[in-house]
Amino acid sequence: MALTPFEVLGGIKIVTDLIGGSKERKAYNAAAAKAQAAADFNAEIIMRDVDILTKQREIINANYEIDRVRGARFFERDVQGRARANYSYANIDISHGTPIQVMRESGREHDFTQKRLAFENSVTNMQINDAIEETKLSAELTRMAGVANAAGLRSQGTASLIRSFSSAVSTGMSMYA
Repeated sequence: MALTPFEVLGGIKIVTDLIGGSKERKAYNAAAAKAQAAADFNAEIIMRDVDILTKQREIINANYEIDRVRGARFFERDVQGRARANYSYANIDISHGTPIQVMRESGREHDFTQKRLAFENSVTNMQINDAIEETKLSAELTRMAGVANAAGLRSQGTASLIRSFSSAVSTGMSMYA
């Protein structure tokens, strides 16, 4: 039995619909993979900020430690030592009275300064910890957006394939109806 030109064209349309749908689905899947890769790349860039913030914290803590140790040495050697030497040189008894009160007051001021530095360091560390957490959440959100975008693209590819099957079936049914 010979096929009519209409049947030949209908058969070609069925084949091209199926091939077109399959190719569209592959294209959408490839786009989905690229979208996911781009989101992962962006998340990695964002996560680099965590490393930078961690290094910043290490530097700040090292500077605090240097200031703390240097301040204690300076206070003991220069401030208190100089006061003892000056009072002793002037033959003033430093075991009681005004000189010892001045030294105690100076010591309290030094302790206050050290506690203030420790407090400022802890606040800075809390801010850095918050920034690190915020950066991690931003990276995770970027990854999630990539997953959603990829899923949407895959869904479009599947819908395109289904449309091509439906078109092929409609063409086939109209040919033999």
